[in-house]
Amino acid sequence: MKDIEMLSERYLRYCSTQKGLSKNSIRNYGFDLTFFVRFLRENNLSLDCTTVTKHILEDYVESMAEKYKVKTIKRKLACIQSFYTYLEDQELISDNPFRRFKVKLKEGYRKPKSMTMTEMDHFLKVAYDDELADKVQPMIEKIKNENITKFDSMPLEFTWCRDVTIMELLFATGLRVAELCSLRFKDYNEEDKSFHVIGKGNKERFVYVESRQAQKMFSDYLILRKAIGIDLPNIFVTKLRTPLRTQGVRNIVTKFAKLSGINKNITPHVFRHSFATLLIESGVDIKYIQDFLGHSTITTTQIYLHISEGQKKKVLAANHPRDRMCVAGQ
Repeated sequence: MKDIEMLSERYLRYCSTQKGLSKNSIRNYGFDLTFFVRFLRENNLSLDCTTVTKHILEDYVESMAEKYKVKTIKRKLACIQSFYTYLEDQELISDNPFRRFKVKLKEGYRKPKSMTMTEMDHFLKVAYDDELADKVQPMIEKIKNENITKFDSMPLEFTWCRDVTIMELLFATGLRVAELCSLRFKDYNEEDKSFHVIGKGNKERFVYVESRQAQKMFSDYLILRKAIGIDLPNIFVTKLRTPLRTQGVRNIVTKFAKLSGINKNITPHVFRHSFATLLIESGVDIKYIQDFLGHSTITTTQIYLHISEGQKKKVLAANHPRDRMCVAGQ
């Protein structure tokens, strides 16, 4: 028996050592493979990879269609297909079920969830409206003037400064949450206020922090970060002095989202969507947006061209040439 679970572990090691995939990608592959194994178990099907047929794959898709969006189904299927391609290349199977498996899944248009300028302004104002905000600057001045090199304990002011810095950077740069958590000091160029980022598919890009408020918050955070005395290469850390993970960032955003009272499901990715959408509405060329976001193709970025109906009306009202023409009788 060629057990899928055992071969999955072998495949993930291959993805890490031979394909050089990121830890985040490998973790997601692991989730998708485990999800497929769970489906087989729940339906009393064999875990022998040679027994998986196109009919089983069709049932798998049907079971996912009841719960998941097309994009998620496609991703989960792509993982299993890559796994079976690996098994075939390694001559562990002679019959690949994906060779006869055909499924058409059409992704309907979904407008990216984002915040309006007014909502983003309100969100950030709520974040700054904290009694700790008034204590951060005096603390930083004390560090500078008295040359404090290390705090005895982690102050609450540090946590607040970290949280707001994260939100400022998410909005200022359009970083993915995993990219933000992966930032290290060696990635930061203080002279031109930029980060060297390795995104999806090991695609490299430089991300620039041009927002003055984001620059100030990041500078304040680094001063406090240094005074905490944590010997880690990661820029963002937790209260337990460990590298901050993606779920930690989601928890931070959720906390301030509840305080803001905005009736939307606000996540770190909403900041990325808001960054792109508001730049598009400000007239920035889509090719710049593509580069800012680290998209491999312009097709992915084009979802941001579908701006609001209200924005379309405003553009026409402000720019239509008919209103600049002479009207008969006047």
